[in-house]
Amino acid sequence: MDPKSIQALEYPKIIARLAALCAGPAGRALADQLEPSADYDEVLRRQGATAEARSLAKLKPSFALGSAPEVSDRINAASRGGALPPSDVAEVAALLRTARHARNHVAPLARELPQLAQIAQRIADFSDLIGQIDRTLDERGEVLDSASPELGPIRAEVRVAHDRLVAAIERIMRRAVSDGVAQEALVTERDGRYVIPLKAEARSSIPSVVHDVSASGATVFVEPLAVVEQGNRWREARLAEEHEIERIMRQLSIAIGAEAGAIQAALRAIAEIDLAMAKVRLGSELDAPLPVANDSLAWLVRIPQDLRLQSARHPLLSGDVVPISLAITQDARCVLITGPNTGGKTVALKTVGLLALMAQAGLPVPAELGTQLPVFEDVFADIGDEQSIEQSLSTFSAHMTNIIRILDEASESTLVLLDELGAGTDPTEGSALGRAILGHLLDLDAAVVATTHHSELKVFAHSNDGVVNASVEFNSETLQPTYKLLMGTPGRSNAIAIADRLGMPPAVLDRARSAAAPSEASIEDLLETLQRERDTLTDARRAEEHARAEAEEIREQLGRRREEIENERDALIARTERTLEEELSAARRELREAERELRKRSRGAAAAARALADDAAQRLEGVREERARTRRRRAGPQAPPDPTGIGVGDYIYLQGLSEPGEVLEAVADDGTLEVQLGALRTRVRADQVERLAPSRESAQSQPSVVLPAPPLDPGSRIEVRGQTLDEAMPAVEDFLDRAYRAGQQRLEIVHGKGTGTLRAAVRRLLRDHPLVSSFEPGSRHEGGEGVTIVQMVR
Repeated sequence: MDPKSIQALEYPKIIARLAALCAGPAGRALADQLEPSADYDEVLRRQGATAEARSLAKLKPSFALGSAPEVSDRINAASRGGALPPSDVAEVAALLRTARHARNHVAPLARELPQLAQIAQRIADFSDLIGQIDRTLDERGEVLDSASPELGPIRAEVRVAHDRLVAAIERIMRRAVSDGVAQEALVTERDGRYVIPLKAEARSSIPSVVHDVSASGATVFVEPLAVVEQGNRWREARLAEEHEIERIMRQLSIAIGAEAGAIQAALRAIAEIDLAMAKVRLGSELDAPLPVANDSLAWLVRIPQDLRLQSARHPLLSGDVVPISLAITQDARCVLITGPNTGGKTVALKTVGLLALMAQAGLPVPAELGTQLPVFEDVFADIGDEQSIEQSLSTFSAHMTNIIRILDEASESTLVLLDELGAGTDPTEGSALGRAILGHLLDLDAAVVATTHHSELKVFAHSNDGVVNASVEFNSETLQPTYKLLMGTPGRSNAIAIADRLGMPPAVLDRARSAAAPSEASIEDLLETLQRERDTLTDARRAEEHARAEAEEIREQLGRRREEIENERDALIARTERTLEEELSAARRELREAERELRKRSRGAAAAARALADDAAQRLEGVREERARTRRRRAGPQAPPDPTGIGVGDYIYLQGLSEPGEVLEAVADDGTLEVQLGALRTRVRADQVERLAPSRESAQSQPSVVLPAPPLDPGSRIEVRGQTLDEAMPAVEDFLDRAYRAGQQRLEIVHGKGTGTLRAAVRRLLRDHPLVSSFEPGSRHEGGEGVTIVQMVR
């Protein structure tokens, strides 16, 4: 992309805002390097990643990367054999935890977020390295006493030596104070040695080694000879501690250096995800609807398709920004915008160019649905005051130099933006030059947006099929711009009217009106007539739209009320179902107690409990059938399926049953077929099939009809190690429910040992769960306290 045009369109300001929204330095570096791409497939990939990031924000609202530190130089140093200090290793650990967080949350979403999941899958599993660092450093980055078998005893020796040294020197200090030879009762440190301040004239009163003298010379800081040996032992112990820490950190640095390539790849992946999330935050700040989450990106098209902006807003303007709508079509490749100064012509011009650059950089675009942006090979802009003192060029000369360069490089695949075309020189020659420039660009079939004040160019646009007039709206009564862009209508300059409003003397205004060329006056009168007619049509259209909006609002209100009624009905059914579930759980518990009592006494208690459980189960099934009928009524009437169209693997609903079953064998000659219903395998008649269950794909495309999936075997083992409580507990509950429905008896829940928080939460859940008969820690070969073995009720 043309660097000069990128600057003129203020694209770097957008990039600066994007970089500021990144969480970490690596993401900010990627943002600073982000440039628009001219490759259509690359633009699709970028916008696809942005759309996925929007979906991620909805799927995982609490997901955030945090500020992952930039540790590339530390990683490189470790890979070359350098020993990292604890503070640097702590930063590496912070990065690794951020990487693990991103991998655990994004990588599993490969179906919903293919691009972002692929990025997250590049992050390796650093569990072992993180564990090694955690066993070495505490949360403050300090080396733990347990980092090695030797370090703890060494530190204990350091503390003992220190305590003895301090006790001895404090005794000498107190004696010196009582003898009046100490300057003050203070033990200080000089060059790693403990010293006491003595008066200079009394330095010989205590046999000692002088380590420092005050600036005035009145005080000397001495180390008594009586504690020199103790000071030596303390210093030797500290040196031993430093050497052991250095050895530990060297070993840890070797482990980090061995993973240097994987860590650098993880850092890059985190930066890419960080940048994608920053784009979403930028889109929220700009209130940019595009791209839509899970969108097909059909609004991005190849050249030479039309450029269409629908309610587009300049992203750098704040406050109540007036949107613009504009189209460059195959029949009209040039839009010529006219109107008064300060009316918004240049803003409209910049909006077109800047939004094209943002789209091709993969950034959110502040324009409504209906927008269509081709992917241009280049965007050229000639905007603003181009006067160059260094090159001794006037504004007109500088503009012409830039336009000549643009004409040399423009093609059918480029967007050209020209501000104040033909200005800065004689109006007659300027307008003639402007017509020639536009004509040349039309011959090249380039997409063009230009602004001008010249009436001759308005006539040129009106008489040329390849150019369409546009104007920025101006209120002729208040003489204030409205900043609305009007396609198909040229604008008036209103120079004399504006001068009148600003207080120009009437005599001067009369001379100006009489001096205006008759042709110019007739053109301005025609434009004024067209403006009045357009205003009349606009008022009529607004009245029609208002009536349509009122009708639509009434329709939506009725729809919302119907939905509220249906939701209330569904909530009532759900509450009834929950009540029966609780009754059924209570009956099961009573049944188990009765069975235990049966072995001691009679069978009466067990039979009564079993009867109560069966009665609750029948009532629960009745509620489920009623709910299924409600859902089917909401989905609308459906004809029974053709038996010949039922195949192996289809899911079907049988009359009287609320759960679907899987077809194991196709319809036989006797009109029966074999079906798996939960744990039951049976043959049924084809005429019992009420309807086919929707496929997974169609079910996803019709979210208003939620049908339960058939009970599948969940397996006997679930692993939640490394997950948060919010992630793990719902997964365990769902696993228990599906395992019970599948008839599983013995289950394994792998939660790991760690701090014990997750293990305790899982076992609290199991202790109160109605489907759990008993549970216990796994045996040593099964994982010990890191695994819980669960026995389900029968």
